[in-house]
Amino acid sequence: MANLDLKYYWAVFKRRLPYFLVILALLAAIGITIASILPPVYQSSASLLAEPQQIPGELAESTAEINPFEQIQIVQQRIMTRANLYDLAQRIGLYADQPDLSVGDIVADMRDRIEFIGFQPDPTIRPGTPGAIIVGVSFSAPTPPLAAKGANELVSLILQENVRMRTDRASDTLDFFQGEVERLSAALADQSKKIADFKTANVTALPDSMDSRRAQQERGEQRLLDLQREEAGLKNQRATVVWVYERTGRAVNQALSPEEQELQNLQSQLLQQQAIYKPESPQIRVLQTRIAALQSLVAQQQAARAVPGADGQAAQPLSELDVELAPIDEQLKYIAEERMAVEKTLADLAAAQQATPQNERALADLQRELANLQTQYDNAVAALGQAQVSEKIEVLSKGQRFTLIEAPIEKNTPVSPPRLLIASAGIVGGLGAAVGFIVLWEMLNRSIRRPVELSNGLGIQPIATIPYMRTAGEQRRKQALILAILALIVIGIPFALLAIHTRYMPLDQLLGGVIG
Repeated sequence: MANLDLKYYWAVFKRRLPYFLVILALLAAIGITIASILPPVYQSSASLLAEPQQIPGELAESTAEINPFEQIQIVQQRIMTRANLYDLAQRIGLYADQPDLSVGDIVADMRDRIEFIGFQPDPTIRPGTPGAIIVGVSFSAPTPPLAAKGANELVSLILQENVRMRTDRASDTLDFFQGEVERLSAALADQSKKIADFKTANVTALPDSMDSRRAQQERGEQRLLDLQREEAGLKNQRATVVWVYERTGRAVNQALSPEEQELQNLQSQLLQQQAIYKPESPQIRVLQTRIAALQSLVAQQQAARAVPGADGQAAQPLSELDVELAPIDEQLKYIAEERMAVEKTLADLAAAQQATPQNERALADLQRELANLQTQYDNAVAALGQAQVSEKIEVLSKGQRFTLIEAPIEKNTPVSPPRLLIASAGIVGGLGAAVGFIVLWEMLNRSIRRPVELSNGLGIQPIATIPYMRTAGEQRRKQALILAILALIVIGIPFALLAIHTRYMPLDQLLGGVIG
């Protein structure tokens, strides 16, 4: 501090005072002019409440439940689209006096004017306690009526988007589950038809009839054994008849007609009578006549029982052996046919039993798929009922919704620009820039201006110093120049900024939102 020459620095300041005033006047004029020229911005805001569902969730739960934070973000993104912002600007009439403004500029300016305040806790609730959720939205405009109109339009859009989003979500959910129910119903019908077709195609080899087939198989095997025993007995009987006939000339169980029996009796009597009487006796002749008549009758009966011969030959009468063997052969033929049928049935049952496990697996797969489809169908029907209730809840506006709790109003006090702050910033900035300019100038100036600098630089001690003295004309010219520059700054800067603001681009747009 001992070496600090305040008198010298004061003299330097007075000598640089014109520059100081020019810089101060320049920046102060710019700041004051900008603060004066910038148009006022009025803001209107509204508050909306995110209300919970009106009907208790345990009674009727809505399928359109969306997190309020996510919901307002979706609504904000939909509102801030290019088409919506341009339509909003047209409805408000904000740019009616700027017909040459492009759509892109309008959309960009509208995005700057809209502000979503976001979620705020209910101020009536103690901090830290869960409470209602409040959503804020504001709109900025050059006049209070336009600001209020824009805020009201925004509120309408938010409420409409909220209702549309929830009803669309509920309707989409309902449409989806209706489609699912129809699809699953058709799938169930198709799967049931597949099962029915499979059962029809494999009716003899289904797992549910396995016990019945086993019992049928046992009965068939038992019947086959009985047929074999019966066949063996008939064959033995036939062999016996043949054996007896070959040795006696008669069948064992030959059944004679009454005429044949009568013929045999008469022949026996004839033999007895011939032993007693002569051949010419009347008794013998009567017997022979009767025997001849019966023989003719028996011959006719045997002819009636005759069978056609081969190759169209004459009919041959059946012998006693043929008559005896005919029913036996018929029974053997019937047994053979029945045995073939039983064997075929047993073969079919065996094939069915062998195919049953494979059919059981295939049928189980089909039935499992049917059960899965039935479960999905039941779930879809339950969800469809819930979706129908949810749609009704949303249509009646009984679900979660946004409601307006503070409507936008016209506020006559502008929120920007901060004129005093801008003007003060210009003056303070001018003072700082002027002082900084003088200090920087002096730091860069290496010329010798004080005796001490002469002693330090040249090592000599001056006897006296004579300052530069301007003439009266020089002083007047210097003062006139300073005044002219100051006047130019004070008058020219505002006019220049005003011309830029009115003819080229508004200063608020030119500054790009830096101020305000």
